[in-house]
Amino acid sequence: MHEMRYTRLVVLAAVATAAWFMVAGASARAGASPAPVDRRTPVVRAVERVAPCVVNLSTKQVHMVRPFPHFNLPDVFRREFDDLFRPRRYVSGSLGSGALISPRGYIVTNAHVVQQADEIIVTLSDESQHQATLVSADPEADLAIIKIEADRPLKAIPLGTSGDLMMGETVIAVGNPFGYQHSVTTGVVSALDRTLEAGQGVAYEGLIQTDAPINPGNSGGPLLNIRGDLIGINTAIRAGAQGLGFAIPVDKVRDIMVALLNIRQPGSPWLGIVFRTDASGRAIVDRTDEASPAAKAGVQAGDHVVRLDGKTPSNIIELEAMILDYAVGDEVRLTLKRGGESIEKRLRLAAAPKPDGAKLARERFGLQLQELNRDLAGTMRLGVDRGLLVASADRGSPAEDAGFRSGDVILQVDRYRVDDLDTLGTLLVQVDRGDRVRFYVVRRRTVAQAILEAR
Repeated sequence: MHEMRYTRLVVLAAVATAAWFMVAGASARAGASPAPVDRRTPVVRAVERVAPCVVNLSTKQVHMVRPFPHFNLPDVFRREFDDLFRPRRYVSGSLGSGALISPRGYIVTNAHVVQQADEIIVTLSDESQHQATLVSADPEADLAIIKIEADRPLKAIPLGTSGDLMMGETVIAVGNPFGYQHSVTTGVVSALDRTLEAGQGVAYEGLIQTDAPINPGNSGGPLLNIRGDLIGINTAIRAGAQGLGFAIPVDKVRDIMVALLNIRQPGSPWLGIVFRTDASGRAIVDRTDEASPAAKAGVQAGDHVVRLDGKTPSNIIELEAMILDYAVGDEVRLTLKRGGESIEKRLRLAAAPKPDGAKLARERFGLQLQELNRDLAGTMRLGVDRGLLVASADRGSPAEDAGFRSGDVILQVDRYRVDDLDTLGTLLVQVDRGDRVRFYVVRRRTVAQAILEAR
């Protein structure tokens, strides 16, 4: 009996197998397609996730050059051959990449890509182009924030962490190498905490090293993990090396972006709060400015910011960007958590105070400054036409000790470009006695930096 059942099972299996092959053969003869195979690998999914967040940058810089600047010829000769001595105008450009960090159009990139540009054009993934403005920059870290005005909210790149990176894990670079827009390359984390000597005493520390191909034009673009989270900003390739790229870790990028977004322009909306992140990435009040709206409302250091006007910011970067959308006189509602208790504070944004930049520069460092314009720059034959011109340095002052002299032009103080005394005042009012401040200076056609200790 058992043998008969077993025989029947074998026969049924054989019949079923034969029938399957007959159907498959008929389908093949009929030209039917095989079952679809999902080719969307983790890399493909990661790129699809962040493609709208990656932008391509092109910049223009206008230069004025005198063909024969050193000739000491008679005026009659100059009049006769005036066209030989007339300054020539030429335009140079560069390419780079960036990542959207806020739906409001804020973009992070490398400082060296945009810092000296007269025009910055941003190309989004949909091929639309927008003019961008430089918000602030940190050349020492080689990071900058620029902003575009779009007619719709933009997709911000998801921020990951660089604190748990593993040697050998897959990474993805997206950017604009050699002008080939939105190019994707892959590789692995080759090393961590690398130092890259950039020359002229400049060194970038704590970098991620990768073998993902990074070429000119990739600078400022994102380095991603396999989930599509931002883990670094591509910053450099080592000259003469193949398969070696470097990126600024996102944990460092996040801290610097908070400072760059928190630049306070005179007359701009002002809450008077300096934020930081805790170990879990939450936005925490680090301190409040004296006599500020936040201080008057009772906001305290250590308060955790939960919501702003009922909206929960995804991270501290988005919180800083949200604040920039308000105007002087607007009322905002901050939902805070203090000691486990939820509290609400209403604040009315004031205009940021306008410190006297010229006075503070002389008091703190002994610098006598004036704003530079094109006419003055042309008369003095300076290498730049924007910035703060050093009239003199007081005797025995930190500025004199550092070698400042008449004719020097200050372009930047720490992370921030300074084209006027109002901006300088906003920066120096936050400087205390004994603080060390880095100045970036142009002397003729040489750029140098000096660190002055405030007195």
